[in-house]
Amino acid sequence: MPFYSYLKLLLGLLIISTISSCQLIGKSQKGLSAEDPIVLDTMDLKFSLEKPLPYRPADQRLIDVIHLELDLSFGMQKEEVYGKATLQIASYAEPQEVLTLDARGFELEKMEIVQGDSSYNPKYTYDQQKIRIYLAYPLKLKDTLEVSISYIARPTLLEKGNGGAITSSQGLYFINSNGNQEGVPQQIWSQGETEYNSGWFPSVDKPNEKFSQEIFLTVDSSFVSLSNGKLMYSSDNGDGTRTDYWKQDKEHSNYLVMIAVGDFAIVKDHWRDLDVWYFVDHEFEGLANEIFGNTPEMLEFYSELLHYDYPWDKYHQIVVKDFVSGAMENTGAVIHGDFVQQTPREMLDGTHEDVIAHELFHHWFGDLITAESWAQITMNEGFATYGEYLWQVRKYGIDEASYHLNLDLEAYLSEASVSPKSLIRYHYQEADDLFDRHSYQKGGRVVHMLRKEVGDDLFFQGLNHYLVQNEFKSVEDDHLRLAMEEVSGMDLKWFFDQWYYREGHPVVEVDYSIDSASNSLEVRVSQKQEEAFKFHVNCSIGIDDSILQRRLCVDQKDDTLFIDLEAFPSWYALDIEGDMLWQVKENKPYLAWENQLKNSRLSSGKVMAMKAINAMPDRDNEHYQKVLLSLLENREFWLTKAIAGASLLGVDGLDTSAAMLALESLIRADKKSDVRSLALGVLDSLTVQDVNYSKPFVDALSDSSYMVLRSALSILMNRDACEAIKHIERFTQEEYKELLLWTSRIHSKCGAQTSLKFFEENAMEFDGVDAYMFNNDFTQFATKCDNEKVYDSLVKHLGKAALNESSWWSRISAVQGLEMAKAYYSSQIEIFEAKPEVSSDETERLAVLRNKRVSLSALIEESKEFKEDED
Repeated sequence: MPFYSYLKLLLGLLIISTISSCQLIGKSQKGLSAEDPIVLDTMDLKFSLEKPLPYRPADQRLIDVIHLELDLSFGMQKEEVYGKATLQIASYAEPQEVLTLDARGFELEKMEIVQGDSSYNPKYTYDQQKIRIYLAYPLKLKDTLEVSISYIARPTLLEKGNGGAITSSQGLYFINSNGNQEGVPQQIWSQGETEYNSGWFPSVDKPNEKFSQEIFLTVDSSFVSLSNGKLMYSSDNGDGTRTDYWKQDKEHSNYLVMIAVGDFAIVKDHWRDLDVWYFVDHEFEGLANEIFGNTPEMLEFYSELLHYDYPWDKYHQIVVKDFVSGAMENTGAVIHGDFVQQTPREMLDGTHEDVIAHELFHHWFGDLITAESWAQITMNEGFATYGEYLWQVRKYGIDEASYHLNLDLEAYLSEASVSPKSLIRYHYQEADDLFDRHSYQKGGRVVHMLRKEVGDDLFFQGLNHYLVQNEFKSVEDDHLRLAMEEVSGMDLKWFFDQWYYREGHPVVEVDYSIDSASNSLEVRVSQKQEEAFKFHVNCSIGIDDSILQRRLCVDQKDDTLFIDLEAFPSWYALDIEGDMLWQVKENKPYLAWENQLKNSRLSSGKVMAMKAINAMPDRDNEHYQKVLLSLLENREFWLTKAIAGASLLGVDGLDTSAAMLALESLIRADKKSDVRSLALGVLDSLTVQDVNYSKPFVDALSDSSYMVLRSALSILMNRDACEAIKHIERFTQEEYKELLLWTSRIHSKCGAQTSLKFFEENAMEFDGVDAYMFNNDFTQFATKCDNEKVYDSLVKHLGKAALNESSWWSRISAVQGLEMAKAYYSSQIEIFEAKPEVSSDETERLAVLRNKRVSLSALIEESKEFKEDED
């Protein structure tokens, strides 16, 4: 999950509206002759030129895989799997004469069936996607058989796919298989979701197929392995290999089967009597407990909250290279991309604990109970996203949790403004298309709305009932609805129809008026979307030092509600907690907003007030800035401070001196790097005309936070890049590459020829996208210097990258730099060629330039041919 900037909260979202067209179509009434003419009427029809998406229901279950046993070894350099799969199978609803298994791109070697007292080699057909096995005897109800298949799988040769959430579909991945990539460990790991495990073992590769399993992994003795279930034993084979036996007795879905093999450091932890291990790169062994150390506390928290103990044999987490998704909730063996490995200094700016919580909560919602089809994926992902919020409340408090919940809302609204859709949708092209901000962020928010609808106690009782009734089964939304209805006694059909099967959300405008004669608050709620939503929303009313709470029911496009009061309110607000899934505009006078800002006990209420006041042209600027400055000086939640600091920039007649003092204090002393970073940016904007004002920005270069350092470097670069060079020598030996890139950017923008040494010394320090950025900086530096010596150095260093770098990013930027050098040489040649007469020295110089251009042209062509050959 990326870290969102708080500035997005201030700037809002760009809403893109789409307009559907109508076409007038003639409709014939009758007409047999000119005397009886056809009468043309018109009617409006909405239409789309897009092909309708196919309907994809839950897959019909013909057979039931009861148990899976895999015996696997690997050809690392060939990237092959040598496997024997034994599946215990029963018919599901009626006798079967043919078994169909998913198996992509296998070389089948042997097949045997044990059925009753008979064993035989069956007839089968195979189209490289599915194996159809013809049974010698029908498989009757309540009978079982075993089918054993020996095979070779070559997942690397499979079509990769181009999914957004999961970027490849081959199922099993070999990392640095030939050992040639320096600094990259050799690894094998799987990614089964959505239906990708059939790339390395034969199965019924559908989410509604659940079974127990045993996996035997024969691996190099220097490697460790991981799979679902318990490690029952390891045996040394005496030939440099070892066989590990992993067993899981409890059923789970096919896509949750996982394996990982490689050279990992293992850090052992525990929760109650269960093993909790962390598999990480060796250089992060000492940091594993800082990265994953809250896992046992999370296990206890979720188990107690749900009144359902963590149900699996262990809980291990492994970090792999080049993972094709963010993380994956494989049962008891979660895979993370290596982005989760952070140094303590990186953690100062935020961790990936939300990802860790998300994958753990899946072990109840996704693994224990599983969406029966991909159309229902929000039943997995919406709950896991909500699990992040629950952990934030527990560990960091309601303000931090509400901030993250609001980021979820913003993410959903951004997607919905372009592509609105229902949460549960059976019409889709590819299953990966469903892994979007609706299924995750809106899904999590709808779970929160359900909690608010039934109340906390009934909500968690309902979740427990849902888990107990459906453990180790596949579910759809109706199972959740029925569980909640059974516990609460409520009819929730309207809620699920509205929030799970209907597109969109309420778009609301609220007006207030106070009747002093009757001491009542009138609340007028107008829904702007086409069809009304039904919802309950809290109304908070500030009277003296107390806050009155009333729960309002809205179910009309235009609703007017009255709240009786005992005294005149100083402020009032709907959903000050930020719980609602909606877009809302409240129309209130400035004083009501200011009082909300000063008196709300929640950061969400203060942030709402500041965003509204910032948009008001008739605000009391003098009074408002005093309130903002007091927020900066008080012990407020960090987001409140950040928004208050940013809001200063919009205040007319700002007391700049007072604002600068407050901001400087934040930069020096605030504990949150987000606040210090934002304060630097605001201070820069307030002092942009003062070219001599730089001390706070220079001092910030000693900050421990990378976020703050990036802000300070950016500010100094934009103010005076050449002056900034005096302060950045400390970063030339920086291991954190992003800071070194900022140093590169500053040298490039200044364009002093003395910076050539920096570029020469660091030309081979980067790879991938970082190399692209550095090469671009080097090229822009050469362009700014406009000097032959600099261009010669550019050619020398980028020429190596153009031919030798494995990264496409590095090569393409190197070639672009070489093209610029060629253009420079050509321009110099044209200058000499345009002279009517040239000296002998100039003739010699012209020859040198022409030779450089010829050599460079050949190098560019060679690098392009190299790329074409590789493609």
